[in-house]
Parts: sequence; structure tokens; C-alpha cells
Amino acid sequence: MDSLLPKDAARAVGSYLRSADRLMPGALTACAVSGSTALGAYRPGRSDIDLVSVLSDEWRQHRSLMARLRVLHLSQLPRLTMRAARGMGFSACCNTVFVWESELARPVTEIRAIASHVGEIFEPRGAFDVNPVIWKELVDGGISVLGKDVSEWGLDPEPGALRNWVADNLREYWAPLAESVSSGRRRLTASGVEWCLLGPARMHHTLLTGEILSKEAAALHALEEFPAHSRIVAVALAHLHGDAIPTVPPRGQWRGRTARAMQAIIADSLTNHLP
Repeated sequence: MDSLLPKDAARAVGSYLRSADRLMPGALTACAVSGSTALGAYRPGRSDIDLVSVLSDEWRQHRSLMARLRVLHLSQLPRLTMRAARGMGFSACCNTVFVWESELARPVTEIRAIASHVGEIFEPRGAFDVNPVIWKELVDGGISVLGKDVSEWGLDPEPGALRNWVADNLREYWAPLAESVSSGRRRLTASGVEWCLLGPARMHHTLLTGEILSKEAAALHALEEFPAHSRIVAVALAHLHGDAIPTVPPRGQWRGRTARAMQAIIADSLTNHLP
């Protein structure tokens, strides 16, 4: 694991897995890293770490399982607080989805996640990150940190369902978000610009090529495919890099420009690039 992960990511994952073993001895049979790290785009001090953790079915009958998973989530707080106090921000946080070992080889859209946590949020009834996009990330570049190599997990990312899933995600999440951004009154932060633009840009590229991009690559894709919106995309890219935010366009224009860019990307995706 140490040779494949950046140093701070390896430390974070190691600490997380040790906590998991203390709280649930022997429960985790496998674990792998997906997300930006699997895509080769991890940024020390800025990126979180996305994990898919596999639980032994022997733990199905443990009444305290959900409580233990909640404590595992909270176990990261002391380390993250110390990092923040040192000016390192709340990065290198492990965001995890848990699935049963017996369900691992099922088509991904048929898997019911046990629980998940992202940032400060714990979800006891499932997980968004059990879907064709994340499973493709795992198959293409997932980094095993516990148990068998991902190539031996028997994953079925349902490649035939990928584009339809992405299109549904654009319609059901990103399009309503674009409307919300357009109608909002408060100024949009640089973080908000990054989230709102680079998500649809990643989806656009996946519909176009069938491949999964990192956020940085998605920004470059948006600059190439949607040059009319290059200035607001540059704001998203600067925030992603931790660089100085461009003074043009002015912050008062970010919300309108972001909404228009989102709408253009989504419209092109759903009009021109559906299977």
C-alpha cells in the first residue's frame, strides 16, 4: 500500500484501517481506494480519500454494527483536527462505503450498501458511491489496501448501464442544481464554482467517451469543449489547484456565469451524446 499511495494518504488509510480493526475485529475482509487517488489526481493537503470497504457476512447479525461504523467515522476527528490546527485543512479524510462480501460480485446497480460516510455525514441506509462510475474507477485503477487485489473482487460495473446512469444523474441532480444556482441570491464561493462546474464536465466526458476523468482533467475538457465559458472554468481550476483566484470575472458574476456554463454543458450532454 505504501508504495502506491501518497504518503499522507497512506498514513490516513493506515490509521483508519487500524481503527476499523479495533472496533470490528476481522470484519473488514477487503478495502480499496477509488476516486481522485485511483485516477492519479490526489493532491496532498486538498484531496480526500474515497474507500470501498468489504464486510464479512458474519457481521450481519451484530446488533452493534451500525453503532461501530458510526464510531469508526468519528475516529477520524482527532487526526483531522490536529491537521487543521497545523494549517493542513480537513484533507486526507477517508470517505467510505461499506458493502457485504457476499454481494460484491453482483451487478453494481443491484448491490445494497450497508452504510457510508462522507465528510461529517454518516448515512446508515445506503450509499451514493455504489454505482457504475465508481465501480469503473475501481476496475480501471482501484488501489487495494486490504485483502485481495481489486482485480480478484469479481466486480461487475455494468458497462452497458454507465451512460444511462450518467444521463440520469445529470437530469436528476445536476440540472436541478443548475436551476438552483441560477435563481439563488447569495454570492457563490470558489468552492461552489468548482463543484458545480466540474461535476457536469466529468459527466459530459463520460457520455462522450465512456471513460472517467479526474476533476482537473474535467476542467481542461471543459476549457476545450466550452471555450465561451473559459473564464468561469478558470475560477474552478484555480480553486482546485489552490492557486490565486482570477480577478476576472468579478465575484458578483460567478453565480450567473456558473449557472449558464452548467446549463450549456448539461444541454450538450443530453442532446448530443446519449447512446
